Amino acid sequence: MKKKQIALLVGGMIAISVMIGEYHKMETANSELRQKVSQLQQTIAHSTIELLHDTIRDTIPVASQPVVVIDKTDYKKMEADRELLKDLNLKYSQIESEMRVLLANQGKVTLQASADSDSVLRYKDRWCEFEYLVRPRDLSYKTFDSIVTLVDREYKHKFLWWRWGTKGYKVTHVNFNPNAEIKYSRYIKVEH
Repeated sequence: MKKKQIALLVGGMIAISVMIGEYHKMETANSELRQKVSQLQQTIAHSTIELLHDTIRDTIPVASQPVVVIDKTDYKKMEADRELLKDLNLKYSQIESEMRVLLANQGKVTLQASADSDSVLRYKDRWCEFEYLVRPRDLSYKTFDSIVTLVDREYKHKFLWWRWGTKGYKVTHVNFNPNAEIKYSRYIKVEH
């Protein structure tokens, strides 16, 4: 009877040690999988997300794109502009989101001589001002822009007029200057 009990006890201990070993293997595999998922998320977050360009009111350019959501540690390691935060006296933990936009202004204008002098050429409209002084060969210019940025939630479910759940977020930039184009935009949401 004692031999049976000892055999059962030894068999149970062997089974438990095998299960513990399998559990550790699964935990190691899960840890590796989590690391791969984190690396993939970082790669996706750093990949260039194409802007979708559109036009409203016949001349107003609109650009939109999805929001990049990353963890605060990934933001600190890979996205944050350390020098800028230092210059602004900000800490990483204070940052909720960050947006980067690159604009390109272009157009062609005809400079006209001013009424009082042939040595000054000028152009002015709602979006830019140019003044060229012929004698010292100086060109002074100002360009103006007006951008509205909207972050909207994309609903996961819709039924009639009810909407619920969140699938993601989208950033929309409305640029009121028809001579300007948004070349690059990236909106980063930092999860705390």
